[in-house]
Amino acid sequence: MTESEALFDELASLLSGAGLALVELNVGRGRGSAQARATIYAPDGTGTSECAKAHRIIYPRLQAFFGSQEPTLEVASPGIDRTLRSDREWRIFAGRRVRILLKEDATEGRDWISGRIERAGDEGVVLATDKGERALRFDEIAKAKLDSTREGD
Repeated sequence: MTESEALFDELASLLSGAGLALVELNVGRGRGSAQARATIYAPDGTGTSECAKAHRIIYPRLQAFFGSQEPTLEVASPGIDRTLRSDREWRIFAGRRVRILLKEDATEGRDWISGRIERAGDEGVVLATDKGERALRFDEIAKAKLDSTREGD
């Protein structure tokens, strides 16, 4: 496990205790500077108060991580139409609507599927679609985005 993976795991655990999920963390060091960008998610809505709470939790740990360099920290929500970038994000966004573009398949062609994430595991995801539940393996998915256009459905 790398140092930044360990930092991610530690921060994810701290944020989880506050009802927040760490979706993404980018850390970097430049000439005399240290910066971090955290994307967080709260199931009941991710606004400025959630971002401020996350900042208060993350910043002291970043100070220890970067040592003598004073870090800058940007905390943001995932956005309403975020592209899902990792298998872990499927679990974070369980219950949310998504649009999925399948990889090309000789029998089906390339097709978008829309549904609500019912559950996700290590190998794939189960969606509730208009035609019932549909299980997909992650290796079948070319692209997936949160779908805010049908969030009330």
